[in-house]
Amino acid sequence: MTDNPPSDAQALADQVAAAFVHRLFPSLRSPAFLACPDDECADICRTAITAAANSKRVQTEVIDLRPDPATLLNQVTARLRDINDRTKNDEHHWPTLLVLDGFDVLEGSKNDAPTFPFRSRFQFDREHVWLFMGRDWQRLRRMFGDRRLPLYQAASNITPEPWRTKASIERS
Repeated sequence: MTDNPPSDAQALADQVAAAFVHRLFPSLRSPAFLACPDDECADICRTAITAAANSKRVQTEVIDLRPDPATLLNQVTARLRDINDRTKNDEHHWPTLLVLDGFDVLEGSKNDAPTFPFRSRFQFDREHVWLFMGRDWQRLRRMFGDRRLPLYQAASNITPEPWRTKASIERS
């Protein structure tokens, strides 16, 4: 449970949603990661982001990776069409916002294997807008910020400052 009153969590979630689903969304939206300090904040954020995406006619799909992170990420990777499979005649359609929750659980060398093929497939994917969620900001920051790791600079950080500090303190 968060120490923030629900109104504070909702206000931060609304700010995150407005920043993620901006006026040029989904055409210009690079992948992002978001760490929420607890499940309640994550639910509030998913609801706010989904509503904002729906207002832009973008459907949202949430996949919870936590039960079996490597296997579930491999299943997501298998769904992505290879860039070589695409033709110029492909019919343009509206992308889906794909939220991968529990992505921070994939941090660590034992999970490099599924993140390598995922990176090579998702970075060329035009059928989805990507949001990586987790509860541990430090882990997500390492995953996307360490140049030695497969997901280096694959997503930008949209975690509000209060949740960065709180997540770091609670996980210590």
